[in-house]
Amino acid sequence: MAQKSNATGNNVAEIEQEIRQLVRDLETRVGHLNSLTRRGMSHATNGARDYVSDALDQVSETLAATAEQLRGGAAEAAERLSEGARGIGNEAARLSQDALRKIEDEVSQRPLLTLAIAAGIGFLAGTAGRRR
Repeated sequence: MAQKSNATGNNVAEIEQEIRQLVRDLETRVGHLNSLTRRGMSHATNGARDYVSDALDQVSETLAATAEQLRGGAAEAAERLSEGARGIGNEAARLSQDALRKIEDEVSQRPLLTLAIAAGIGFLAGTAGRRR
């Protein structure tokens, strides 16, 4: 019986030794897994950082190009408006000179009628001013 007890004790000791070895192996593997996970996270973080940086660079370039197009379009629109305003001003000056020439022609051809019209307008303006 003592031999059975001794053999059982040896078996238990061997089993305990194997369990300790398995636990050490498991700890080593978990350590390797942690190391691999850290490296993987580091690579993933760097990859994400690079991806975001590239995306921001592309957005920045696109915004710069769009701003440049807007500046060019605004300058072109301002130039067109300026040309249009000059054209309208020139047309208005021409029309006013034509009107003045027509008035001068009428006054020189019909001076008495012009004087009567001017007197009538003056009379109406005076009458309207008194009523207020």
